[in-house]
Amino acid sequence: MLLAYGMIVMILMSLGVSLTQMKVFSFKDALITSTGRVIIGPLIGFSLISFFNLSGFAAGVLLIQSSMPSAILCYLVASMYSPKEIVDNISSTIVVSTLMSLVTVPITVFFALKYFN
Repeated sequence: MLLAYGMIVMILMSLGVSLTQMKVFSFKDALITSTGRVIIGPLIGFSLISFFNLSGFAAGVLLIQSSMPSAILCYLVASMYSPKEIVDNISSTIVVSTLMSLVTVPITVFFALKYFN
């Protein structure tokens, strides 16, 4: 278990190093993809809840998980297999979607608690 916690720290440090070397030209693309991730994600989650007729705890978890920002694992895989420009785009998307989720996740949690509790 200690090794897993150490790996999380290493991944976050790797993302931090990438952010210091990141170019700002990818901000527009990051804003577009992050908006899709944190706005369209909960809409897709809600449509899945309706389609599968979920209720209660399962519906709330699905809605909240669909509103989470982009994962760091995407960055880690891209840093191993993709060119630098794509890695810069992914790291900027992670940062922008995390900043946007400071607003969108509390709203989603409010709706999940109100309608699926």
